[in-house]
Order: sequence, then structure tokens, then C-alpha cells
Amino acid sequence: MFRGGLFALLLAVSAGPATADLSVFVASVGFDEEASLDNGVGAGVRWGKSSSIIGGETSLMVARPSRQIGGSNESATAIFYEARLLVNIPLGSKINPFVGVGIGAITLSSTDVPTSTDDAVGQALSAVADAQTNRAFSYGAGARYSLNEKLDIRLDARQYSVFSVTALAQKAIQDQIEGEIGIELPALTEDKTVIYREFSIGLNFAF
Repeated sequence: MFRGGLFALLLAVSAGPATADLSVFVASVGFDEEASLDNGVGAGVRWGKSSSIIGGETSLMVARPSRQIGGSNESATAIFYEARLLVNIPLGSKINPFVGVGIGAITLSSTDVPTSTDDAVGQALSAVADAQTNRAFSYGAGARYSLNEKLDIRLDARQYSVFSVTALAQKAIQDQIEGEIGIELPALTEDKTVIYREFSIGLNFAF
């Protein structure tokens, strides 16, 4: 139901005479230290009808951060997928700023666990290092610089609120420790949100 409603919203706002858009971009992605991820480089594509005053698009980005597992850095893959609602600010010039919000999900691939740890620690780290998918809400702004009628340079700055990443990692370790010592530990805090940031530049093609 959630996905169907979101798709219907984007379909409604993107209907009309506006041209279709396709963007390809590269990005610098800043990950929250609480998620045990280092900053990484990303690349992606956006498609939809984003150039009308109120537009919509779908975005897919793949980033390659490293992840702290058991004191070592292991390569990971983060996949960002979301639908966005955009509001363009017409200035009547070559520079066209915009703002937007999005809802989607971020999937983080599993990473290798060091083999030098004992079984109990290894099992706990393995639970943290497993693949995770978390819902995310984003907001941000950007601008297009028109090169001609069909081609723009596009800049984006975006912040993602990613839900449950820290809580999932902490709970996996806590469950493992409780199983080893046979004692129930205090409940985790309710703070389950981390912040990621994206700065990107790319080319936007209109059709």
C-alpha cells in the first residue's frame, strides 16, 4: 500500500506536458559514524519528469564505503533507491534552482568478518555485518545550469534520515551477549536514526 500510494503521487505530479528527464551523476556520500561507515564515492541515475514547476523522479545510486568490522576496514556497497517530489523555482535565466523531498530505502551489503576473532565475538560481528535494508527520508536542494534546450548541468545537495541502522547493529550485539552470559541486559534507547549526506554533479538530458 505504501509503495502504491507513493507511485500514484509521483504519477499525478509528473503528468502533463513537461518533458521526460534522465540524469547521470557522480556523488560524494558522507555516512554517519554511528553506522560504522566511512565516506565513499557514488554514481547513479535519475529519471522522471523533474523539470516542470512541480515534478517527480525516481533515483538510484550505488556508493562504495568501507565499514568498520572488528577493528578492520571492509568494503561495502550501499544502494540508495527512492522516489522524489521536486519543486522548481523559475528564474527566467540559465540557472534554475529547485528543492525536493524523497522517500525510499537504503540497502547495505554484507561485509566480511575477521577470522582472527573467537566464535562468540565472530557471531556478534557477523550479525552486525549482515546485509541491511532501511527506510529513509531525504530532503535537499540543487540547481540546473542550462547548456542548451536538451542538456543541463545539475548539482544536488541532499540529506538522508535513515531509520533503525544503529538500533539494528546494537540489538544484534546485545542479543548475542545475552545468549552467551544468560543475563538480560537493559533495553536499548529509542534513538534509531542516522544521517547520510550526498553532494552530486551530473548531466540532465531532456526528451
